[in-house]
Amino acid sequence: MLSRPILHGNLSKICAASRPAAAAAASPVARQITSTDSRHFHDVVGDVVCPSGVRGIDHLRDPRLNKGLAFTLEERQTLGIHGLQPARFKTQEEQLELCKIAVSRYTEPLNKYLYLVDLQDRNERLFYRFLAENIEHLMPIVYTPTVGLACQRFGLIYRRPRGLFISFNDRGYVFDVIKNWPESDVRAICVTDGERILGLGDLGANGMGICVGKLALYTALAGIKPHRCLPILLDVGTNNIDLLEDPLYVGLRQKRIVGKEYDDFLDEFMQAIVKRYGQNTLIQFEDFGNHNAFRFLDRYRDSYCTFNDDIQGTASVALAGIYASTRITGKSITDYTFMFAGAGEAAIGIADLIVNAMVAEGVPKEEARQKIWMTDINGLLTTTRQEGSLSDHQKNYAKEVAPMKNLQEIVEKVKPNVLIGASAAAGIFTPEILRLMATNNERPVVFALSNPTHKAECTAEQAYTNTEGRVIFSSGSPFPPVEYNGKTYNPGQGNNAYIFPGVALGVITTGTHHISDDMFLIAARELANFVDQSDLDRGSLYPSLNAVREVSMRIAESVTKCAYDKGLASTYPEPSDKRKWLEDQLYNFNYQSSMPVTWPWPRMPYVKTRPLEPTILFSDSK
Repeated sequence: MLSRPILHGNLSKICAASRPAAAAAASPVARQITSTDSRHFHDVVGDVVCPSGVRGIDHLRDPRLNKGLAFTLEERQTLGIHGLQPARFKTQEEQLELCKIAVSRYTEPLNKYLYLVDLQDRNERLFYRFLAENIEHLMPIVYTPTVGLACQRFGLIYRRPRGLFISFNDRGYVFDVIKNWPESDVRAICVTDGERILGLGDLGANGMGICVGKLALYTALAGIKPHRCLPILLDVGTNNIDLLEDPLYVGLRQKRIVGKEYDDFLDEFMQAIVKRYGQNTLIQFEDFGNHNAFRFLDRYRDSYCTFNDDIQGTASVALAGIYASTRITGKSITDYTFMFAGAGEAAIGIADLIVNAMVAEGVPKEEARQKIWMTDINGLLTTTRQEGSLSDHQKNYAKEVAPMKNLQEIVEKVKPNVLIGASAAAGIFTPEILRLMATNNERPVVFALSNPTHKAECTAEQAYTNTEGRVIFSSGSPFPPVEYNGKTYNPGQGNNAYIFPGVALGVITTGTHHISDDMFLIAARELANFVDQSDLDRGSLYPSLNAVREVSMRIAESVTKCAYDKGLASTYPEPSDKRKWLEDQLYNFNYQSSMPVTWPWPRMPYVKTRPLEPTILFSDSK
């Protein structure tokens, strides 16, 4: 017996319309089967559920509606799902405890990551509440460093679609691809072309994992509703030969598109987003190549609501750490001399925001730039470099000195107070350089910001050991506590997640047109002000990750005020109590009743009606 093919969506309607009339007059059973099979799997969009638009079984199948065993007996019986689950009833709190047990059973971080992905696919509210309430333990799983491994193994662990893949082959039809996304109220987009994922290089289409992870933190840390978030991968190929030859690779098997074709494709994408979702849609650029990151930021920042987290988010969290360090060194940020190992997008972004911070304290811009020294793979940035070898942004920090290539010799000459690594060159901060920093400074400040952990310029242990425990240390990826001379140091992680969720919440709720650098300066100050003395005493320049949700709210509140003060907001009237206004728009992590809302009507008053008399509609002419 041949099975009838299952038709979905519009295809089933078209086919049904083309059938003979006799088929349409088939038995009621046949008609019932047809209507059931043509049903979409997920019919829920947004966060407002239409009771007549979902069936009982949808509450078990759709991750937005599913509550697992937390459905009450009344809900199970009313929805028609009684008997489809065991007799046990659980609260969300009991489910959270089970999630903790399940995650702890896995020893490999990638297996923990896969468990969380599966949880997100079947029970959305439970996933986000679990992540939000255990962020200190789960952040390294959903974000750096484990998300880097997940991107490297993306073809192997791929389960179901999450986000949009727009390939270069779709040029001319990008808007049509975006229309396929079922949500109409998208307010935040995280987009990458996968060219520079963390410090791992070109991962092509595998870079989707970083966008998914970022937007999960939008919800968990800032309460941005998940249906308003859209991860997008622009697949323009990859220059990674290993991926091109990998049978599990999921992207286009071609070298990267460059030049005018690439730029035109990005322009089409930006225009399509605005056409579909509106001018105020937040577009976060993530992990684009160094040669494109600043170029696109400069190209789009005054025309779209956009920012680059690798440039501006990294800069803001690093500046917050520098602000916090002044409480230990007793110096002002204007007293510091900075040395950067690395001159890419992250380093330039940090340097530019440091300059803005100094200018805000009265230092002329050129004088502030003279306090910042930079090196790249060819050594110190100098004005004697070959024409065209430095970008316009790098030229701002080139010095009129003799070329120098050895980092240790440069540190010995410059004698910086702050040494910042953004090079993705593991171990470049040698013991000799660290000891030199300790010789020149009573409390040297060292930031090893490269991700993931194995790309860091030095480890926390190396930093403390080679500076006699006097270093003020921060890193881009987490390091375990370090014991030195009987004292335990808990180095803080300069994680962008302290910054971008709060900035995004403020921008989205106010309908901000364009995102100014002032917003990231404000975010850095808010984060630094939140650092408690107890945080500094334990060796951290940042608060506990468990406090990041409160940090995000304070940043969002300040960004909201900035947007209205500078005339960038489009949501009016301006709220008087901005904190409460923001809180009213947050995602609810807790289960809600699955029962339709009912309410009583008053009893109708008695009114005597006249007798019903027959009415002749047609006269009988016969």
